[in-house]
Amino acid sequence: MTVTVLGIVTLVAIVGVWLVRRQWTQYVIGATVAFPQTAAIVVADNGFPLFYFAIIVLVVLSIPAVLVGLSRLGRGPAPAVPRRLPDLLGVALLVWATIITLAGPRIFAGMRVFAPELGVDAQVVNMATLHPSLGNLAQLGYVAMAVIFLLLAGRLFPVDARLVGSTMWIAVVLAAVRIVAEPIWPHELLQNMPGFNYATPERLSGTFYEPSVLGLYLTAAAGYFGARLIWSGRGGRIAALVALVLVGIDFLRNGSGTALLGLGIVIALGAVVALVRQLRSGRFGVRPFAVVGAVVIVGVGLTQIPFILELTVGTASTKADSDSFVARTASNVRSLQVFFESVGLGVGLGGNRPSSLIALIASCLGIIGLALVGSLVFLALRRALLHRAIEPAGWALGGVLVAAIVAVPDLSTPAIWIGLAACLYTVVPARVSGSAGAPAELLAGAAPEVPALQRGEP
Repeated sequence: MTVTVLGIVTLVAIVGVWLVRRQWTQYVIGATVAFPQTAAIVVADNGFPLFYFAIIVLVVLSIPAVLVGLSRLGRGPAPAVPRRLPDLLGVALLVWATIITLAGPRIFAGMRVFAPELGVDAQVVNMATLHPSLGNLAQLGYVAMAVIFLLLAGRLFPVDARLVGSTMWIAVVLAAVRIVAEPIWPHELLQNMPGFNYATPERLSGTFYEPSVLGLYLTAAAGYFGARLIWSGRGGRIAALVALVLVGIDFLRNGSGTALLGLGIVIALGAVVALVRQLRSGRFGVRPFAVVGAVVIVGVGLTQIPFILELTVGTASTKADSDSFVARTASNVRSLQVFFESVGLGVGLGGNRPSSLIALIASCLGIIGLALVGSLVFLALRRALLHRAIEPAGWALGGVLVAAIVAVPDLSTPAIWIGLAACLYTVVPARVSGSAGAPAELLAGAAPEVPALQRGEP
């Protein structure tokens, strides 16, 4: 077993903030999410990502607090608003994933699938056959740790939209730095995951192993900083504008169809949400800031029509005509067939790998998995749209999911889970009519079921 340099840095940072200033834990977690394909530990030619390594460290550190909290169950004040529903959904997802991942590859052994370890392109005309493997257990382990993170977040350390913001800033800034620093980019430090074919410098991939994954993070960053631009104060808007400029620069050098389609969908969704809010406000109108911004965007767009057509229509046309597009489409179609052939149960995590997150969940976890993941996402996005303090995190989560549905089919993607945590478990004071203005309740996870853990007692 080898602990990498960044693995040591992560260990020291997690332990340090845990002992000195626990509220900073979310920043360290967010930083690790900007390196999802960088190994913290290498064991027998298998790498362990920084995010999941950080979760293991947190679990070890939290054992005393959990024991103390369990010993005080029933003796503390009742929680104002419990977080039982999202917690139960997360636990139910883990239970079902365990059952179908252990049973599915045996029940449906021999079924034609796209094996994760062989790549999509190579299996279009020669698909693999389903059988139990270590990959099933590995993917189940990642989901288990992700659910554990949801249970810890907001209990053992506070979370808010900055959990996602730290990820977006690091990912966007380092991607921009790589544009000018490629000759001295620390490849051996960051690109150390065994078995990964890291992209060449011709297309920008940032801290990730291929351009499409950077495209996912750029889509999420556009949603996050776009919301910050609208809802922040003057200083926050300036920072968000700078970040959006960096997102645009990274996007142009990235050339990812995932980012292109993802950004288009996120922008369209933002326009729909803004229109609905205006219509429901009872005072329909347009802000001067919005008018000026729209005029600038349209004006710049009119002067760049040829370039925009080449960047969008040209890129999309080239992608649609490519062998990769044909292979990805075939994998998604086959995954739908796998869903029906497994009677809607799925074949287990690690049993099939298409090119879309929805196709992956449907084929691997079946209708039950789709319902559980969909419920968690619905609760998170609904709460984000209700509270401006966490709305940027909601748009980031939405961006991640859109891009993942387009072309990044990994349920273990850390950005999904920190987005869920930030939206579901951020403390949001709510005021009740007739009160003196003091917070009357804390929504969705503000009060834990184990009081000692919320106070951060050891």
